[in-house]
Amino acid sequence: MNAGTKVLSLADWHGRYTQQGKWTEDIRRHLFAKAQLDYDDTILEVGSGTGAILDLLDREGYHQLYGIDIKYPSLAFSMSRNVSYHLAQGDGYRLPFAGDSFSLTYCHYLLLWLANPAAMLTELARVTQPGGWLLALAEPDHQARIDYPPPLDTLGELQTQALAAQGVDVQQGRKLGALFQAVGLTEVETGILGAQWKAEKASEVDETEWLTLQADLAERLTTKRLTDYRDAEERARQQGSRVLFIPTFYAIGRVNKPQQ
Repeated sequence: MNAGTKVLSLADWHGRYTQQGKWTEDIRRHLFAKAQLDYDDTILEVGSGTGAILDLLDREGYHQLYGIDIKYPSLAFSMSRNVSYHLAQGDGYRLPFAGDSFSLTYCHYLLLWLANPAAMLTELARVTQPGGWLLALAEPDHQARIDYPPPLDTLGELQTQALAAQGVDVQQGRKLGALFQAVGLTEVETGILGAQWKAEKASEVDETEWLTLQADLAERLTTKRLTDYRDAEERARQQGSRVLFIPTFYAIGRVNKPQQ
């Protein structure tokens, strides 16, 4: 790691995940309404991490919130902030729940990291009640990323390459609808999260976004090159010319199971 590159703490990551949760808030509320979800329905998040999305749901009044994550430190962080969630450490490919346990199951920025997302979705469907719903709230398509002006397009390409080297499927977003169909979900709805922004001069660099980018590129770029790109980012924002768009897909599908 380059000297001067900040190591992100769990609190930093929680801030990032909370930011992502706010990005998807409108579509999440739309999809929850489509699922006709009640506040007492059982809801499971796979890959719940530091509990950022669970926090948002808790504030909205949902009471039966479950989360599972493979990383204990993230779960411990979540438990330290809210003890009302039902949290467990485990593998999303082998969920420690009986079949038909939940009214709704979901994931958020998760499938792109998986070697076999279809297997994960099949397991989520197993623990979802017949007639219940399965959601993927956000899966980005990094291969279709748009960055402007130069040299920030090169910076975007470097980050996409770094993510691919970490095992990310940088085309996961565009595959989401087909994936939901392939695992047997019905009434599938897919789309892309909206993106609007004002070309305001002197807009500030998103510090959380930049720290994440630094973490991805710390092994690929020197501190000086990172600083040069940061300067280019600041100039573009001061000029009101910065464009950064990563198409991010969502999907919802109903779980229909044959009667025994």
